[in-house]
Amino acid sequence: MAHTMNRIPLCDITTCEMLSFPLGHVFQKRLVKEDNFEEEYFNSKTKMESETKFNKSKMKRKNVYKEAEDEVKKIKEEEDKEDIKPSKLSEYEKMIQKNREEQIAFLESLRMTEVKEEFKEAVRSLKPRKPKKIKVPKAVQAQQLPTRKSLRLAKIDIDMSEEAMAARAVAEAEKELKEVKLEPVLSFKDAITLDDYDDFVHHFKDIDFKGSAKPFKDYVSHFKSMKIDESRVARVVNGRITAVAIHPMQEKIIVSVGNKFGAVGLWHVNSDTLPFEFKPHLQGITNIQFNPDVPNMLYTSSYDGTMRSGDLEHEKFIEIYNVSDESSCTYFDFLSSTSFLVSHRNGTVSVVDNRSDHRTWMKRHKCHEYSVKTISIHPVDKNYFISAETKGCLALWDLRKLQKKPVTQVHHHKRVVYSAFFSPVTGNSVLTTSADDSICLLDTSVLGNPMFLQKSLKHNNWTGRWLSTFKATWLPNTDDTFVVGSMNPSRRIEIFDHKMNNIFNFDDEYFNCITSVNAFHPSLPVLAGCNSSGKVYVFAE
Repeated sequence: MAHTMNRIPLCDITTCEMLSFPLGHVFQKRLVKEDNFEEEYFNSKTKMESETKFNKSKMKRKNVYKEAEDEVKKIKEEEDKEDIKPSKLSEYEKMIQKNREEQIAFLESLRMTEVKEEFKEAVRSLKPRKPKKIKVPKAVQAQQLPTRKSLRLAKIDIDMSEEAMAARAVAEAEKELKEVKLEPVLSFKDAITLDDYDDFVHHFKDIDFKGSAKPFKDYVSHFKSMKIDESRVARVVNGRITAVAIHPMQEKIIVSVGNKFGAVGLWHVNSDTLPFEFKPHLQGITNIQFNPDVPNMLYTSSYDGTMRSGDLEHEKFIEIYNVSDESSCTYFDFLSSTSFLVSHRNGTVSVVDNRSDHRTWMKRHKCHEYSVKTISIHPVDKNYFISAETKGCLALWDLRKLQKKPVTQVHHHKRVVYSAFFSPVTGNSVLTTSADDSICLLDTSVLGNPMFLQKSLKHNNWTGRWLSTFKATWLPNTDDTFVVGSMNPSRRIEIFDHKMNNIFNFDDEYFNCITSVNAFHPSLPVLAGCNSSGKVYVFAE
């Protein structure tokens, strides 16, 4: 029995192999007296005493085994340490260890740890800056509004019909206009948005805005030579451009634009000066034109219900018409150098004379039930004009006998008509642009006869809410060519002839946007395209 207990089997945890070690090496003179144990077990006086002694011996035996396992682990760890010595490493392992030591030495040479600690100390030393409080003048501090209360909880019925909602919107707009009003005569110095009035005077004081020029007609032959470069692209105003006009002088290219916030921008294209922005209106500009007979006068109409003349010679904006208490001005056209025809959002059309001091209309007529989008006066017979309505109606009127019904009307378009313009030379055709994705030519060669459809073109006019609407516009002094913006992914400005053929497209590497508003120079082969971010792109020779 003693011979069998000389060696005990143990399991190596790391290799899962059974190991045998001599008891003398492990236990170091600790002997288990099995013979005495057997005798005591079988010769006990009582069963209870024998069981107790057996359990005690069993616990002793477990402790001995545990001590033996700990000794085996220590011996195994010492052997593993001896195996990791460099002398026993393979060539590959030596190479890895060498690379590791070199990397550690390189990182220590960079002093990354010290730099990291210094950076932490620098961050801790910095104190957070407190934002400066901007002092708001008492005059512009917002008044505390009363707490809003729920009409539903108060059990008050709300009229949600379209008419009631439109009336509430108009009332809100009128309330805002009453709170802020502009002076009838506004100097350029007071109207300029930035503090650059002196620069404006310096660059524009020597320009003769009264100079006249011969009308230009042969645009088509110059299309291929009209190019654009970086110097002919500029942000003239902030915000979406809604109208554009080019001064007729030939010596210089002066572009004027109006935006949705009531600002007017002037840009001297062939100079190094930046554009200048003025604010003569409170709401969006609906039309902007230079007076063809008095070129130094720039006229504008706005949704705020006013019209102003910008005198470029005396540097002031003069209010010539004001119906802000009643409606908005949606468009205007020249009857003469001193009188205009103005359309309104409430469906009326007014005759205005800028020589009057009353700033009101001389004659007014209710032409449509809904808003009039544009009006156009016949170039030969000034008694006739055409109006385009929101519901798709086109109507021809005679100023000499304005009645409830027009001379003739047509409902060719199924949706809103954005614009309708007589051909500028003879007036034999009317060019229309509609939200039903069509551009049409109507025959008006005989005034009073029904307006028959001559040609129709399928054209994507869906600009959405963020872009100005397309308005196909005749080229100056021509009856056979017009220009319109394009929603085509390859950005361009499209030119069509009177047969609805796409005869040319203006595109360039510097031209990468949709220009909803476009206009040609009346005396030069120059095209200005305007986008919805306030930029103007000029194609010229």
